Amino acid sequence: MPYDTDGPSYVEITGVSVATVGIPYAFQCSAKCSPACIFSWTRGDQTAQGPELRLQLQVRVPPQVLICVVLNPATGNLVTVKKTLQVTEGPSNIVISGPGMLSNGQSSTFTCSADCYPSCLYTWTTGSEGQSTGVTSQGSSLTITPPSDAMSETLTCQAKDSASHLFISKTTSVWVATGPDDISISNQAGSNTVILGSTYKFFCIVYCTPSCNYTWTYNGHTYPGDQIQVPILHKGDKRKVMSKLVITVSDYTHTENLTCEAQNTVSGLTVITTTTLTVIGQVYSLQCVGSQNPASILWTKDGVPLPVSSRVSLSLQDTTLSFSPLQQSDGGLYQCVVSQGGQSLKGIGYQLNVYYGPVDVAIVRPETGPVGPELYVLPGSTTTLLCSSECDPDCSYTWIYNGKLVALNAAFSLTSGTPLQGGPLTCVAYNPVTKEHSSSETMVIPIDGPSDVTISGPRSLDVGVKATFRCSAQCSPSCSFKWTVYGRTMTGSTVDVTVSRYVPTESLSCEAHNSLTGRTASVNETLSVSDPHWCGC
Repeated sequence: MPYDTDGPSYVEITGVSVATVGIPYAFQCSAKCSPACIFSWTRGDQTAQGPELRLQLQVRVPPQVLICVVLNPATGNLVTVKKTLQVTEGPSNIVISGPGMLSNGQSSTFTCSADCYPSCLYTWTTGSEGQSTGVTSQGSSLTITPPSDAMSETLTCQAKDSASHLFISKTTSVWVATGPDDISISNQAGSNTVILGSTYKFFCIVYCTPSCNYTWTYNGHTYPGDQIQVPILHKGDKRKVMSKLVITVSDYTHTENLTCEAQNTVSGLTVITTTTLTVIGQVYSLQCVGSQNPASILWTKDGVPLPVSSRVSLSLQDTTLSFSPLQQSDGGLYQCVVSQGGQSLKGIGYQLNVYYGPVDVAIVRPETGPVGPELYVLPGSTTTLLCSSECDPDCSYTWIYNGKLVALNAAFSLTSGTPLQGGPLTCVAYNPVTKEHSSSETMVIPIDGPSDVTISGPRSLDVGVKATFRCSAQCSPSCSFKWTVYGRTMTGSTVDVTVSRYVPTESLSCEAHNSLTGRTASVNETLSVSDPHWCGC
């Protein structure tokens, strides 16, 4: 029985017009046909059957042309329809770059980047702690100045592909450098009155984010403070930072200023505070007893009348002699001479021994004197050292070399039998009465070289072009260098060479000299010379 035939008509392709690499898509080809049409697809050299085409691009390719062919199997009529598909890639690999810390009142710039094809569109949103977030900027760069009360800023960058409108985002939080402010000095004793010869710990307390560096000034000297970070971030509190300074009051002064300066490690802002210390001496007294209503009392030291001063004083009736503070020079034989009934009565002598030290600890080489921070030793030789200090009574001594105990005497010898790999050498002086100790340190460095002398620089020279060469060597201590270049002698580790005319080759030599051993070693180099304007004829 015959049937109606119609179409294909109303042929169309439905689906997206922009495809992104890596994302699957489906396209539909539709038409009005009687009987049912047959559909086939062509994309480049690829073909498919059926009304639906599934597509997922793995790499970015030029725009794709999708062709759908619709065939009426009864009439043989066919219709072709095309759709051009734009291809995009991304966005991916989004990165926010900029400073790791913001500063109050200062502007900072951040940059957002991502992989997009054909291009990315960027949108920034920012928010401070406790504040709502809103759109603040368009474009790949963002310049931000944090509010004065902000502790951190949250930055969000959204990267959107300009063709596909797909987007990704990245968020980062950046601390705001705050402070230093609210600075104060305190000590564990809770008082600014200090006793001569005692040791105190002072703390510089300041609000500072992320941290502060500290400089203490006391009695004309400066000291770096130890930093102890104590994060107190609960309920939005600022970060509190402490700096500790340990000082020994060693010189009697009625008052002395102690100053702490805190500097923010990021913003560089500084704040200073000063406290005044009242220094009092340790009072040591001698009393003249046994006399009844003396007419006068005379005090002597080592048989000589003792003068009074602001530090050495007498009581109202001269019966008590006080030292404030007691110093090393006060040691001696003290007597009180009493005038009574027209006679002078000399009291029994009292030997005052002032124990002190150790002070002025030093490592000494008997033949040359105190050793500096570096001690150069020739392997195979013997080097005798002494540990020297001011002590009463005499100190005991301990030597430590490379972290190991090596001697318990004032003298110590580095000999050929002692491993001379180099390292720190420390002598520690200990006073068994005062229970105090002090040390001195030097770095032992074996004398070596010169060896492995090398010349670094270009292997050829161009006429008229300056070339720089450097001479180096394994040498302890550092070697001096002497060059010989085209018959002339020059000194220094580097030399500049300029050839003014063409010659086939040029030679130079470098000699390394160790000033302690007098040893030398040298190296020679022969360099080729080129001149683009020389014809060779």
